[in-house]
Amino acid sequence: MNSVTLVGLVLCCLFVTSAYAGNDYLWGEIGPNDYQLAKDTVSKAFFLGLVQTKKYVFKQSNNLDALTITAIRVTDKKKNNGATAVLTAGGPGSKGATIQFTSQRGYGIKDLVEIWGR
Repeated sequence: MNSVTLVGLVLCCLFVTSAYAGNDYLWGEIGPNDYQLAKDTVSKAFFLGLVQTKKYVFKQSNNLDALTITAIRVTDKKKNNGATAVLTAGGPGSKGATIQFTSQRGYGIKDLVEIWGR
């Protein structure tokens, strides 16, 4: 009986941890020689009953001297009701990136995007 209780407690802890974890993402790997190319906050206000979407586009001005992206980190600032992020174009190994954010129904978007490269 004790093992059943222990298994139930572990499953409950895993459920609570995943329910309160934010939608944080890391594509690629941040190395010791990487530079921070961009640090932007992506936000969009909530609207009752609607799903909000927002597209974030990172471009470098000079393609000849553009650095290659090594990592993209997205930190969710709304831990309980945060938006999901999908890397739709570019990313690590390329010169630019496009990220699509989608909120939960009735909630807004507030995420921190950091782009690293060399």
